Amino acid sequence: MDELAKEYIVDFFSKKLMFFGNAPAAVGWSAAGQRQRYECILKLLPLEGHSILDFGCGKGDLYGFLKEKGINAEYTGIDINQTLIEMASRNFPDTEFLTLDIDTDNISGTYDYIISCGVFNLNLQGVKKAAAESLRKLFHHANKTLLFNCLSTHSKTKDTNLLYFDPAELLSQASVISTSTNIYDNLIEGDIFLLLNKS
Repeated sequence: MDELAKEYIVDFFSKKLMFFGNAPAAVGWSAAGQRQRYECILKLLPLEGHSILDFGCGKGDLYGFLKEKGINAEYTGIDINQTLIEMASRNFPDTEFLTLDIDTDNISGTYDYIISCGVFNLNLQGVKKAAAESLRKLFHHANKTLLFNCLSTHSKTKDTNLLYFDPAELLSQASVISTSTNIYDNLIEGDIFLLLNKS
């Protein structure tokens, strides 16, 4: 993704944070929609007792959800937006949040599960290519499974500001990265949950 697009994304969410404060709307979710997606993640991944990398963690809401559910996991959150990371660190000082650009910065170590939930939802030029490249890089750091959540072209309603992925095309791209994949496009209307597993 080019630097102009990155600057736009950082500025977009920094302004949302200023307007909405510490609410799911600051990262583009409704409270119900965010929770619904987190519930699906829990159904798909046995996170208890494992290490997790939350790619595009925003202000750390997934970690807050896991704590609320009583799930004990070794969590690390990364995001390109320094302002969101600062809020995440204030919200949850008991875990690690890092400002990181996957295009230029190295991810250190490996994690049992890597989660990318709704990170590539803005309809900007080059985002689909950036998503594919991020999946390839992230999978290298996953011990067990990389979960990728995005919007589906099969969605009944569409917003021109948002980006939609074709499930068949996404699965084809994933099969180049992993020999073991699962795709779910019936858990939430209009959403895809893609799992890339280490065999």
